[in-house]
Amino acid sequence: MPAPESIHEYYLHQHSKIDYCLDQCMSYAEPEMVHELRLSIKKLRAFHKLLEHLYLHEIVEHIHIKHRVRKLFNIAGQLRDIQVQIHLLEVFEEQTGINYPEFGTWLKKREKKRILRFGRKPQHVLPHATAHITHEKIGKWLAQASDETIRKGAVEVLTGLCSKATELAAGTMNNRNLHSIRTYTKQVRYILNIMNHSYHDFCFNEISLDSIREIEAAAGYWHDNLVRIELLVRFMGKFQETDKSELFKYQKLVNACQAELDIAYDAACIIVIRELLSDDKRSAVQDLD
Repeated sequence: MPAPESIHEYYLHQHSKIDYCLDQCMSYAEPEMVHELRLSIKKLRAFHKLLEHLYLHEIVEHIHIKHRVRKLFNIAGQLRDIQVQIHLLEVFEEQTGINYPEFGTWLKKREKKRILRFGRKPQHVLPHATAHITHEKIGKWLAQASDETIRKGAVEVLTGLCSKATELAAGTMNNRNLHSIRTYTKQVRYILNIMNHSYHDFCFNEISLDSIREIEAAAGYWHDNLVRIELLVRFMGKFQETDKSELFKYQKLVNACQAELDIAYDAACIIVIRELLSDDKRSAVQDLD
């Protein structure tokens, strides 16, 4: 087995991959490449989360680059959401045998607009001289930090994220809290990815990767259904019906998607509570229900 990349080499690798994916996306924002871009940005943001804990006294140094990365992430996320919805609509049409050409055309127009916007806006978030200096500083921090410091810091960050997610799961569940839990568990997964990549013997026992994957799959499916409803509502607000039967068809689609969203929400809540809470806490939440 080849030796793992050091953590600072892995950090630099994510920057190189972002540059590559961004170049590809600016030529043609193909769904898989947009996904790869977002994946590398998520890993980079996980590095930032870890570094915030290790170097609080230097936090001002990389706030600017974090802001630029967040802007790029949001631009790619908007495009990714629409491309997912185009795929989901195609699957739904195939399963039901009913076509929704107006909605499909509307989604594809939005995709084209986002691709054009994507091609312009990343130029404003690409690293400039100041950002490159910050990258170099972060790379030096990671290269100079001892393994013990990085391991200890990672455990502390992961523990804090799990505590936040668990606290939300034990409280009143709603869309906002479920979204936050999804965000926290994703951050846990990407920090674990970093640590397991560079430290093959790294262990964190508060939550398993299987639990994280279950939460991510359920909460991700809920999120996709939530976005679908949001886009459908926007489309319906602009839909100029010439035939009442067409309007009725789309209203039935909204109703079907809302029912699927409700099912996805309930399923995600059940899985979150099951995977994050102890038996005692889980029983207490169920008693409140």
